[in-house]
Amino acid sequence: MMIRLRPKAPAGFTLIELLVVIGIVSVLMGILLPALSNARKEGKSAACASNLRSLGQGWIMYAGDNKGDAVPGRLPAFGAGSFSNPANHYMISTGLKYRPRWPALMQAQAGAPALSRPRTNRNRENYEYEVYVCPASASRTDERNAAYGYNYQFLGNHRRFNDGRWRNLPKPLNRIRESANTVVVADSNGSAAAYPVSQRLNYQNNGHDERQRGNYAWLLDPPRLKPGNSRAGGVGSSRSGPDPRHLGKVNSVFADGHVMRLTMQTLGYGVASDGRVTDSGLGAHNHLFSGSGKDVTPP
Repeated sequence: MMIRLRPKAPAGFTLIELLVVIGIVSVLMGILLPALSNARKEGKSAACASNLRSLGQGWIMYAGDNKGDAVPGRLPAFGAGSFSNPANHYMISTGLKYRPRWPALMQAQAGAPALSRPRTNRNRENYEYEVYVCPASASRTDERNAAYGYNYQFLGNHRRFNDGRWRNLPKPLNRIRESANTVVVADSNGSAAAYPVSQRLNYQNNGHDERQRGNYAWLLDPPRLKPGNSRAGGVGSSRSGPDPRHLGKVNSVFADGHVMRLTMQTLGYGVASDGRVTDSGLGAHNHLFSGSGKDVTPP
């Protein structure tokens, strides 16, 4: 008589083995997740650099089409500066626009319209194309509270002194002696940079609070300022400053068209221990903003 033996059941995991596997998986996840996060951030930084490269080329081409003059930060207001004054309506490549800012002025040269349907009865419109918006701050489409700020103090300050003289307009490109060392456009945090990090508020489209990230970020004040300088938001307002949103660094395009990712300090900004950008001190200098490679005070 043949006795058939029941096959032996496969042994399962013991509790200790299961805990070991869970521990190994947890360690691997702890290693991989930060790496994946950094990879995503690097990808956004690369896309941002591509945007700035396009804007830098557009900036150079604009000068070529406008007697060698750099694009102004904005075109000036006449009369009371109201919407109803036709003197404040300027033609850009897609139509009439109320006092266009620098991206709209050079949109034809940048290769994509910042505003496809500009308006004469609005002071603030939203950018429609990605080249004007940093992927790491994709919600910042407001043309005033934007992602990228322009070095207007040295390259095209559209404001006047009390005696009527332009502060720095026009700026011929042939007067920029150090093009490889002159910032044109960079990641901007606007007036929020003047406040400690703990006091900054979240970005708001059409917002006005100086503590909000991105407020008045379309203009970028240089590192060293003095009392009386025309701040991004006007005389008496808080200064604007860069936004180190790419792994603690700032993407910047220079006047020769190259793009670099630099620390705030390398750009020349003085940063206090609470994250606040100062007007002077703490090593602040304008070597990379003045156009001459020297630490010049803006007008």
